[in-house]
Amino acid sequence: MRLICTAILLVTSFLVKSQTGILFSRSSGALNTGGTLDVLMYNPVNKKTTLLLKGSVRGRGEYNAVTNQSRSKIIFNTYRFGGWKLGIGDFENGKINNIKKLTDSNHYEYCGKFSPNGQKIVYQEFNWSDRSESLLITDMDSKNAKLVFENNISDQNLDWTKDSKSIVFTHLRNDQLSIYIKSIDGKVFRKISNSNANDFAPSTSKVENKIAFLSDRTGKIDLFVMDLDGKNLKNLTPNLKTVDANENNIWAYKVCWSPDGKQIVFNAMMNGNLELFIVTSDGTELHQITHNNDSDVTPFWISADSK
Repeated sequence: MRLICTAILLVTSFLVKSQTGILFSRSSGALNTGGTLDVLMYNPVNKKTTLLLKGSVRGRGEYNAVTNQSRSKIIFNTYRFGGWKLGIGDFENGKINNIKKLTDSNHYEYCGKFSPNGQKIVYQEFNWSDRSESLLITDMDSKNAKLVFENNISDQNLDWTKDSKSIVFTHLRNDQLSIYIKSIDGKVFRKISNSNANDFAPSTSKVENKIAFLSDRTGKIDLFVMDLDGKNLKNLTPNLKTVDANENNIWAYKVCWSPDGKQIVFNAMMNGNLELFIVTSDGTELHQITHNNDSDVTPFWISADSK
């Protein structure tokens, strides 16, 4: 009996360390109705949700929080600096401290993402003067920002490939959202999702060369996975009764692989509310993890052994 109890404790400890916590933001009521976004964390082991950061500006707040690979830094979209900017802070013992602006730019900034090797940050910038949208990469100290791509979708979700050599993002062309990949050395640029529908919210596995994304190609929002070369496409949520999204709402949608590559967290519109779901990477198990009348947006999976 003692051996069995010890084994259970070891397995539980392993699950806590490997299966992680999920950062997301929540605002009261339906999407885009003026609620303030707070940053929360969901523990998939004990199924508890805790508040990490209260929204700083009424009707705005903070969202799209992500950590670096060592889980010591956190970046998020915030309105606390006047207009949407990227805030960066220390992430220790489940608390966010020492928040400051990532860059000195006067433009709006969104959707920062640390590279897996911990050396770069990719983010999006919106210039109000000419209404241009750009993807940029900067060093960890926010210096030496480099233009990667002139995009035409503001406030979208970006990701890196597991080797930190390329980024994946959504691009609008001919009134259709598609997913593209571009290497940071500029040698590779190609469309990797091919359909007559809208594909968006890409996330790459950091274990193998696969990508997960949302698409309305079935007439509703479904989660798909495929290889980075576009092969082996699979719908993981054919039986999920979701509602289609529109271009003005894609900022709230996000997909993220678990660190071990075995599960994926995403959000979808159910009965007028954005809810969070976890699905295994082969689609065999699907679980809804939030049930409320609020909007749960931009989930991101971090390791549970965060400092």
